[in-house]
Amino acid sequence: MTYNNSGYFLAGLLLDLCHREHGRSMRFRSVGVLTAAIAPALCRSAEVSGPRGSLCDTRHGAEVCVDRSEYRSNESILITTRNVSDRAIFKDACGTTAIPAPDSEEGFAPNYNPRRHCGRGVTRAVIVERMVRLEPGASTRETLRLGYSPQAFFRVTVWLLAPDGALAFDTPAMSGVFVIFPGAGN
Repeated sequence: MTYNNSGYFLAGLLLDLCHREHGRSMRFRSVGVLTAAIAPALCRSAEVSGPRGSLCDTRHGAEVCVDRSEYRSNESILITTRNVSDRAIFKDACGTTAIPAPDSEEGFAPNYNPRRHCGRGVTRAVIVERMVRLEPGASTRETLRLGYSPQAFFRVTVWLLAPDGALAFDTPAMSGVFVIFPGAGN
């Protein structure tokens, strides 16, 4: 569910109407406050008001998808990673994260951080033990829990590895763009 800004416009119109019809009568103040509180909830839209476009992106032979275009802080994202190449790929299980999407991908170089899910003392042996081998056409699903995030556009990064646990590419595979609204429902 998304909030449509017209709800706030409607609340303002109703408050203005109450004021014009009843002058400065104080008994309508509570109606105005109630209208301002309820109107945004009643003006929910079935249309997506977040980013338009695909929730998936394909890079390095991996298609990474998120399940929705909008999230709140502290929600979980369902991530699907599918091997669209003709060879096996190795998906890292330690460094998957959501990062703010840049305005331009020129010069965009996210950092690989396997401590994100595997702890401070993570070793290459742990990375190899936890990596997921995906045969051509195979997919895997995982859940990524968001912490508090500023309102912005984000992408999920999924790192691909060589069989020995080293990075297979300097850049990660990424999902399509989604938006996080930190205040909604918190």
